[in-house]
This record gives sequence, C-alpha cells and structure tokens, in this order.
Amino acid sequence: MAKQIRFGDPVNESERWAFKLLAQDLPEDYLLLTNIEIPTQTGQALEVDALVIGQWGIYVVDVKGYIGQLEAGQHAWQLDGRDVDNSLAKANYVARVLAGRFKHKFPIGVYAPWCQGMVFVTGRRGSEISLRKNETDLSIYTPEQIVDALTEDWALTSRYAHQVTDQQKQLVLDAIGQVALVEQRNNKIQDFVKQKCLYIKHGLEIWQADYNPGDWQAPWLLKILVPSECEDRDQADRLEKQMREELYRLQKLAGCSGVPYSAPLIQDGQQLVLPIRMPRGTAMHQFDYQKCDRTLALNLLVRAAVALQQIHRRGVTVSGWGENGIFLSEGGEVEFIDIRDTLSEADDIQHFAAVFSDLAHCTHEPRITSWFAEAARGHHTSLDELRVDLALVLQRPEASRLAVDPDALAAGMAIDGRYQLEERVVQGNASQLWQARHLQGQYPCALSVYRGVSEHWPHLASTYKALKGIYHPNVEQVLDFGEMGGKEALYITRAWVEGDSLRDRQGQIVVGQPAQWFPQLLTALYYLHNQQIYHGAICPANIICQPQRAVLVNFGVGLDVAASGYARNYADPELWASEGQAEQDLFGLVASFVDVLAPAGECRDREGLLAALEQFSPELMPESFRALCRQVLNFELQLVDGVDYLTQFGWHDLPGRPAGVVPPELMEA
Repeated sequence: MAKQIRFGDPVNESERWAFKLLAQDLPEDYLLLTNIEIPTQTGQALEVDALVIGQWGIYVVDVKGYIGQLEAGQHAWQLDGRDVDNSLAKANYVARVLAGRFKHKFPIGVYAPWCQGMVFVTGRRGSEISLRKNETDLSIYTPEQIVDALTEDWALTSRYAHQVTDQQKQLVLDAIGQVALVEQRNNKIQDFVKQKCLYIKHGLEIWQADYNPGDWQAPWLLKILVPSECEDRDQADRLEKQMREELYRLQKLAGCSGVPYSAPLIQDGQQLVLPIRMPRGTAMHQFDYQKCDRTLALNLLVRAAVALQQIHRRGVTVSGWGENGIFLSEGGEVEFIDIRDTLSEADDIQHFAAVFSDLAHCTHEPRITSWFAEAARGHHTSLDELRVDLALVLQRPEASRLAVDPDALAAGMAIDGRYQLEERVVQGNASQLWQARHLQGQYPCALSVYRGVSEHWPHLASTYKALKGIYHPNVEQVLDFGEMGGKEALYITRAWVEGDSLRDRQGQIVVGQPAQWFPQLLTALYYLHNQQIYHGAICPANIICQPQRAVLVNFGVGLDVAASGYARNYADPELWASEGQAEQDLFGLVASFVDVLAPAGECRDREGLLAALEQFSPELMPESFRALCRQVLNFELQLVDGVDYLTQFGWHDLPGRPAGVVPPELMEA
C-alpha cells in the first residue's frame, strides 16, 4: 500500500476510485500525491490529479473517467467517434515543467529524476472502457496495466532507466513545497494525530493515533469511515450503522474492566471517526507465552474472567474472539476491543475457554486447566466456579504449592497451604492415602497423593469434576484436587468417611449388613452410570463400611492402593478388556462381596470366585440371586437401558430370610 498525501479532495467518482486503486496496489515505498496544485513563476498553478513518486521516475497522472471506446493517437483522440482533449499532451507538459523546476532546485552533483506524463482511463470503476492506441508506446493505460506501468521500467519513455534514490525523492518533495505541512494537516483530526495505518478497505480505515491536546499525549485507535470511498451508498450506510452500534456498546460498557474507553463520534461532513483508547499490552497472537510465569498467567485469567462476567452482566457478549482483538499486558491487564454482541453467554464462555486455554496451561494448576478444557467443549455456562478456583489459588503463595516433596511426606506437613497431614492410612508404590485436616475449616478429610499420573490426568480431572457436582449418600464427596510440586504428582481430598474397608471387615460381618450394603452400592452405581461416571476400581479396599451404610471411594484411581484386591485380578485380562465400564463396575461389586464372604478366605481369580459362589449357603444367597451373580462374574449379564440395577438383579423378588436363621458365613448380630 502506497503512502497517500491528499492536497485536495477528488472532484469526481473516477478520481476517487482511481486514487483508491493506486493507493492499495502500489508498493509501500511509493508516494501518491493527489489533487495537487504546483505554482509556476507566472503565478498560475498547474493542476495535477496525481503525482506518483516511484522507483523509476516521477509520474504525472491525469485521471479520465471516459466510458466507451477511446481511440488515442499521438495528437488527436476520439471517444466513440467524438473528438476529446488529448490529456497525455497536458500531462507531458506538466512533467516537463516539473523536470525543469527540479533541475533548478537540486544541488550540484544530484541529477533530477525522470519525469513523464501518464493518463489513467478508468471507465466506470474499471469497466465499460476499451482502449486502442495508434502507437503502442503512448503512456495511456486502463486499470489492467496502470500499476505495472508505474512499477516497471518498460513503461518509461526515457532512453535510459535509472532508479530514483531516497535523496532524489526527498529533494522532489522539498521542491514541491509544504508536503510535510499538508501531510500533518491530513493526519490531524481535532486533537488526534494519525501515526500508522493498520487497515484500509472499502472506505473503512483503522489508524493508530496520538491524542495530543498539549503537554501530554496518549495512544488511541481511530476507526474512520469515509463514505465516498465505499462501493455504494448501501455499504456506507451499513458501515455507519455498525460504527454507531459499536459506540453504543462501548458506552453501555463504560466502567467495565477489560473494555477500553471510547470518545464521542467525530463527524466533519466527509468522514465519521470513532476514537477508542489504545489497549494496553500486545495482541494475543503476539504474546510470548514462554515469558509468562505462573503468577502473570493467574492474574491475566482473573482479569479476563472478571471482565467477561462484568460484560455479561451488562447484557452484552464479546463475540469477537479473534486473537488480534484481545490484548494482554505484562502488568496483568486484559482488554477486549472487538465487542460485537452476537453470541449467547454460553457460546461466549465456550469461545473464551478455547482462546485462553494456552494461558491456563501456564498456571500448572490442574483445576484451572481442566475447567478450560471442559468449558471449551461447552460443559460450563458460568464463570463463578472458575473465579472461585482462581481466588483459592491466588490466596496461597507459589512456595506453599511446591514446598512439599510428594516423595517425602510426613505427619504435620501442610499440602497446598490448606491441608495438614495427620496419619498415613495406606501406602503403595505410587500413591498414598492420608487422614488430614482442613486448616481453615478445621474438619477431618481424606487426602490421596498420586505420583506419575500425567497420562491419566485428563480422565481423572473429568471424573472428579463430575463428582464435585453430585451428591449421593453412598458415594464419596470430593472436596478438592490439585497439583503437587513439579513431579507429575497430584492430590485429591474427600470428606472423611468413618469406618473400615470391606476387606478389613472380613470375618466380622454380622447378619443383615450385606443385605443393607449391597443394594445401597448397587443403587449408587446405577445413579453414577446414568451420569456417565464409572468407578473403574471397585474392590474390597475401595468400599468403606459403617453399621448402616457403605460408601464407594477412590474413583478412577485404583492404581496401587488396592492393587492386591483390584477387580482386574479376578477376571481374565482379555475378557475384562472387552467389556464395558458399567459391566466392569458390576463385576467388581459382586466379586468384592463374594471374595469377602468366601468361607475359605480371599479369592485370587475368577475360578476361585465362582467356586466360592457355589459354596454359599441358601440362607446367605438364594439360588435365583446366585445364578444372576454367576452371570455377572462370567460377563453374561445383558444390561437393559432405563431399568435400575435393583430391578435387573431381581432384588425386590428375593425371598426373605427366616427369622432366627443365621447363615454360617456371617456372625450373629
């Protein structure tokens, strides 16, 4: 795009269209001076439509809006058979006058550049015109060739071709006179001074400008609509409407963080200007994430979430989520400059999560990254949960998160600055289960630490996010989860459930307890499976038993905490891998109770489970229920959608146990 300096206004549509084409298509190092008057010694001004200072010479361009067939000769021209003025002769005359003036103005040792005249025949916006030149070397061109003629040396009428130097260009401007003053006048709109053009198309321009009322200055953006440069009146009206609607939105959002201030519209009869304060920082696509530490990433996410929520509360959505419309600063500020209000709030949040997900990864906080991952898939419609998580993370220093080594945990240590370890309950090769205390709430909780879970993290995060949003009396209540140190370790906290594991109760189970615990857990599994949540590690160690209640714990993380009793050890690996998650959970539940109640002790394989099942007394397990459990252990049970598990297991149809009869596998209450 060439640099255009307007000395006057175009006198007709042909000039307006021609100047727009030349400014857009000529190279950046070209200068385009339009509607210029060059004074002569006699005092008479030479009117020049356009003066192009290019690579090979200085071109005096005369613009003609002829429509029809132009037959151009060296001396006489005809348009559709009618005589018209020879514009090339006039352009060449002005070029000769300019060349003489340059020779007298230039210092000794500097040659004046070649000057020649050209005629640009536009037709109607580049159409409805045909040209026939009697001599092919005449400098008369239609839109198809004008740019090539101005940028290549083949169109020169000079015998020799020499490129114009920067010194010659500057001397030409000095010889014309007051070019800098005219440029300064063109670039000034009230107290705004245009500095750099960022965009120009179809009459809409975006400029970087300085606001300079006197002793200080500030950077601004100017959106300028020039109706005369638009394709037609409808386009001009449409762009003007969009600009006024944008001003209305910015005024409606005045005072919201993340929204730049907008000054009133400026209308001077020829253009409409919307001034917007220049956003701080850099555009998002230019932001250096490698230099973004955890603290800066958290501050940016907080500012972005707060700003977006404030915008939504004013009844507006950002909608314009292109990375060039979002600005981030090293001071932790976020600003949106492309607010369109075309999306719903839910869609706006989804786009927000997708755009800011890379920044979320810079926090190294699993809760934060998992929120953005799920929100980008449309699973969140509110920013409240994100803001709470961000606030909790910011309340503790970075040192508290990294101070504890997951490989050297001991009683009394504080995890994440919020949980104090009290007693180790279970320890495995890659995980530990602790009884802990919430330091702020002063209540007991269970805290599990898992190491080397980077590849399992997306599944775990999704599972525990879902568990945080539900409640069931026979399912553990998840409180929190997060990252520990830099060793791919994470912790999960749950409400502390008093009681012993089903494995620990082996040999101590009294009459009536299995009939209470099993249907409770069966109902809990049906509820979870309807929510697309699966345990994946049901075994005796992951069932906590109380006299009247049983609770499923350790969802999705069997890992090595219960490896000795994990359901996969009961079943054939190939058979296990081919079954669905619901069938695997039911297998684990049935296998856990059969294992614990087996008269001969623990069962280590599926054959042992089936053998123990056949040895159960009829008082403990009626034959109909035994047959159904056999189907579960053989993966032969066909689950029916929409029918609860109690009904599918025929639980309500089981015969009652005779009063006073104690199965030999159980203790008397």
